Amino acid sequence: MINSLKAITLGVITIFILGLVNQLVLIMSAVGYNSLIKVAPVFIPWSQLFTYVLAGIGFFIVMASGGLVTARAAITHPYTKAIIASIIGSSISLYLSLQEEIFTPIALFFLIFGIISSVIGCWIWQKYQQKTTS
Repeated sequence: MINSLKAITLGVITIFILGLVNQLVLIMSAVGYNSLIKVAPVFIPWSQLFTYVLAGIGFFIVMASGGLVTARAAITHPYTKAIIASIIGSSISLYLSLQEEIFTPIALFFLIFGIISSVIGCWIWQKYQQKTTS
């Protein structure tokens, strides 16, 4: 029981810390993109796509890292613990960022995408463990 709480807590903390770093990268990228638009206005139609692609890639890395850390700390049932950590981490971050409209289609997509990314991170750790024990 203690190991389960430790693994889930480490995963959630990883998601929060890397999520903050991801937000910093997104803000810096948005500032850079706005500077690019001033020089080359041809990129204006691509601003929303740029934001979503960059946010999606960053979110995948954050959630996969959270799943990897959770799987590394878990002794048994790493996938279950990674899913729980991703649900807690992404739900809290989505709640804090959306505030008024929690159940939007994009929020649901990112919640499901976060769970899948966390499972992929857990799977990566499992494959790494198999290579090191062989």
